[in-house]
Amino acid sequence: MEKTTTVRLLTSVALVATVTTTLASASPTLAKHKPEFTTVISGLNAPRGLTFDGSNNLYVAESGTAGPGPAGLTNTGKVTKFRHGSLNPVWSTSFESIYATEDPSAPPDVLGPAGISAVGDCKDDHGKDNGCQIRVVLGESHDGVSAATSGGVSTHDAGHLFSLNPATGARTDVSDVGDQMYQFTTDNKALFPDDFPDSNSFGVLVTAGQGNKSARTFVADAGANTISEVLANGSVRVIAYIPNESAPPFRDATPTCIAMGPDGMLYVATLHFVANLFVFGSGQSDVWRVDPNANFPTSPTLWTSGLTTPTSCMFDRDGNFWATEMFQPNNAGAPGDVVKFPFRHPNRLTRMGLGSVPLPGGIAEGPDGSMYVTVNSANPTIGSGAVVKITM
Repeated sequence: MEKTTTVRLLTSVALVATVTTTLASASPTLAKHKPEFTTVISGLNAPRGLTFDGSNNLYVAESGTAGPGPAGLTNTGKVTKFRHGSLNPVWSTSFESIYATEDPSAPPDVLGPAGISAVGDCKDDHGKDNGCQIRVVLGESHDGVSAATSGGVSTHDAGHLFSLNPATGARTDVSDVGDQMYQFTTDNKALFPDDFPDSNSFGVLVTAGQGNKSARTFVADAGANTISEVLANGSVRVIAYIPNESAPPFRDATPTCIAMGPDGMLYVATLHFVANLFVFGSGQSDVWRVDPNANFPTSPTLWTSGLTTPTSCMFDRDGNFWATEMFQPNNAGAPGDVVKFPFRHPNRLTRMGLGSVPLPGGIAEGPDGSMYVTVNSANPTIGSGAVVKITM
């Protein structure tokens, strides 16, 4: 669990404050027209992923809060469904949250529900899904947590992919993807000898079925550095290994999210946490192009660079690529930004946050064309998280 501490996103408020004052800001292109920022949901605990389904319902994943002692479990992780046009939850489903104290001077790190993705018309009609698929993945892995705590913390949910019933929120365990990636990195320790075995399933993408083909589910593992497809029987097919930097002092790419581009390829953003925050400065993160039908060890293709610690990504209806940058420095306060660039011009990067999206986690395009972003995703203060609407 050593490398995955970089994707636990350093929930120390003191460290966040240090980052904002010691890093030089990048000089990106700013939005020509100032967006409007509106808080639509508040009182959340470490909100990470969010998504809309085909019926315009909103789903928000919260990693949860820590409990007493240096490490353990709470039952404070959750996924909540909001019907289109309403801020009253339709249902809320609980999950385990793992917490561990990496730095005694800082609050414990918390991992729980992370990536979430939905497709289809997920109507509230007694579970009839009309092609609906809702998937949420939880960070870390059972085997990794057990090894790191010498068996002291026993978790069931960690590293598992769940399906959620659209009408009730009832959860179905689909795959132990985290444990399978922990085993993959055990078998392929030579890829990253200093850190493997490791696993931290963090991003998920479910794509709609076409013709006689069923929906497909892909997972980005920020600990194993892999992009995988979860098959119908729960087994995992490794598509690609995202390479680390080739030179010292640090090698820690850390893929956090997957988006499907207009060309049907997968686009994967990397955190590059240490390189951005402590060594080279901002703008060190990459986006890789991955063939969803490839198999490891087929190499992905570098698509663009210049981002700073992206934690989620997506393509909008016009084909633009968007990402949240959790620790992009700015002079207006806490770090965080939202970046956009056209699919055909991936080097034309425009930042939209203007200091109004602190520590953003997830991003999704709403039915109104606005962007919805979770904020304070790494802030340990209970109830400090929120969903912010960005209107262009």
